Amino acid sequence: MAKSIVIIAAVFLLSKAQAFTLSVSNGAFFTNNDVRINVADNCQNSGYTASGLLSLAVEASEQFWNKVPTSRLRLKQGGVVSVAGAFRTASICSSDNPCVPNGSLIHTQEILISCNVNATNFPSTSIIALTVPNNVTGQTINASTLLLNDNTNNQFASKSRPEQISILAHEIGHALGLGHSPVKDSLMYFQSRATSFRLGWDDIDGITYLYPVEQPISGCGSVDLDQSGNSKMGPMIYGFLFALLLGLALRKRPLSGLFSGIRSRK
Repeated sequence: MAKSIVIIAAVFLLSKAQAFTLSVSNGAFFTNNDVRINVADNCQNSGYTASGLLSLAVEASEQFWNKVPTSRLRLKQGGVVSVAGAFRTASICSSDNPCVPNGSLIHTQEILISCNVNATNFPSTSIIALTVPNNVTGQTINASTLLLNDNTNNQFASKSRPEQISILAHEIGHALGLGHSPVKDSLMYFQSRATSFRLGWDDIDGITYLYPVEQPISGCGSVDLDQSGNSKMGPMIYGFLFALLLGLALRKRPLSGLFSGIRSRK
């Protein structure tokens, strides 16, 4: 009976360990440890200059994704770049379900943040941003495009700075290869909220899955999500412990559309 309980617990926790989803169906990711964020010089209604928006994106990276000790990824500040007019006016997908990237918006700027007013991208003011890894070779993301709704009635400009940072961090997560999470306290929760000010365990598991630190397993680590000194470990760690205990308990017994455009509503 005890062994049955251990088996059930291990299976349950291991299944929860991969609650996160991926924005590219084959699990594509940036192969470099350092990924640069660049901003196009085409925004008119975001409430920021291009350099100000770049600083905001860097702050979002530092507050969220660059704090994960189990991930090799480090987001870096790029620069303000000039882009073609299509980045402001064109649809990011030439067709949907799944998204076929519009060839005129494919670039090599790693993560590019651009403002956009296209009605197909933003049919409602409730849609603040749209992000697609739109330059992918096999399992390698070469570049992703993050479009901000720059219509005059957009909701991004009216958000508080902490909310804007949260929104950008969520979108950068998509650019890195993460889809939406079903876990409510996650930054990548599918009903994206501007009130997520820290990563949840599912965010940490997801980014670690895509960008793991290459190191031997020498013990059990913990991640402090709120800097309170309270250690918070995701189910991936507990699943590993249960699997280990299960193996010890049974050691003497024999055993018998590639792309998805992700719109964020706030």
